[in-house]
Amino acid sequence: MNDASSDQKASRSIFSDRNFILFLVGQCITTQGLWVQKIAMSWLAWSLTGSAFWTGTIAALNFAPAFFLGPIFGVIADRVDLRRTAMMINLAQAAVSFLLMGLSYADMITLPWMVVLAGAMGILGSAMTPIRLSLVPVIVRREFMSRAVAYAAMNFNISRLVGPAVGGVVIATWGTGAAFMINAISYLPMIFVISVVTIHTERAPDAKSRRIWASLVDGAQYALHHPMIRSVLALSCFVSLVGTGMVELMPVFAEAVYARGVTGLGLLASAGGIGSVASTFILSRVGSNAADYQRMTIFGAFGASIGMLGLGFSPWYEAAVVLVALTGAGLTLVGVGSQTALQLTVDDRLRGRVMSFWSATSFGGMALGGVLLGAISEVTNIQNTARGSGVLILCAASVGFWRLSRIGRGSASR
Repeated sequence: MNDASSDQKASRSIFSDRNFILFLVGQCITTQGLWVQKIAMSWLAWSLTGSAFWTGTIAALNFAPAFFLGPIFGVIADRVDLRRTAMMINLAQAAVSFLLMGLSYADMITLPWMVVLAGAMGILGSAMTPIRLSLVPVIVRREFMSRAVAYAAMNFNISRLVGPAVGGVVIATWGTGAAFMINAISYLPMIFVISVVTIHTERAPDAKSRRIWASLVDGAQYALHHPMIRSVLALSCFVSLVGTGMVELMPVFAEAVYARGVTGLGLLASAGGIGSVASTFILSRVGSNAADYQRMTIFGAFGASIGMLGLGFSPWYEAAVVLVALTGAGLTLVGVGSQTALQLTVDDRLRGRVMSFWSATSFGGMALGGVLLGAISEVTNIQNTARGSGVLILCAASVGFWRLSRIGRGSASR
């Protein structure tokens, strides 16, 4: 009875928290615009070049800086004022989107411009990620952290569901300039939210007293020597490399395989969003045990491998929509499950650094995978590449399951 009352109180508390609700609303608006712009960038890259390699490269530039610069930004996140830094980065992202809008309306957008501006958005995004991941734990109490991360991820994935569909309609009706304008405007509500929420932050004792390199080494040693953090980072990196990187090539599937154009691309992307929303709803029910979230990453890898293998063989667009939904569900279980497991495990003093390693391995793997898989698809075809990705993810999931089984048997023998 008391336990049930406590659970109900905990559930009410997170949604009665003004700060968290404001943060969710601001994030929802911003990520809607982000997905609208993302679909516009992918479609524009394919339209300008007709190349799977360049489509994957433009998508990769939105994430590649996280691999190289993410850990540095993670150290900085442990040292700076989160509110002020988040506002500055959001303003810079809005400025880049307004520039994209202007170039598109002036019919001056070219591949070099796309490369430069996609890279700029990638750098700003890699700077924002450890800031954003550090904000959630200081907005809610630790006992609500798993719910907060899951609901924030659900919010993101609902935007992923709606944004691409809206983006497809916007591009088909008003062009890519309107899509970039929507994204630019979408940053403004988040800037307001960050300016008014109460942020309860405790700085790490050594965050500002040590040099950046020494702080980075501390974070890396902590991550490498912690068994769960090490294994979660390894799996999320590998799945991002060969799984999420393939999802970045959806424009090639939509046009080259199924000849469905930008509206078909929007539906495929939205199907992935549906799967992601379903996964985050499941994750929101898991509880607050980091080991349970680690198990969910294994299940997600199995689901993603099945979806990817099916996509590699399916000749029907309708079946592809379902398979993309399954793939999106699996990839989200890996991504959000690994993020939540880390948030529940990491030492508060090293949170920004360790979460930047997660963003570096996840987004960096996605970026590198988009380029490599795009290049492979130029030599063979996109469906053969999907089959290979599915097999590799299945192998990774099997290894993860085997290791979990060994741990279970070891615990039982004690």
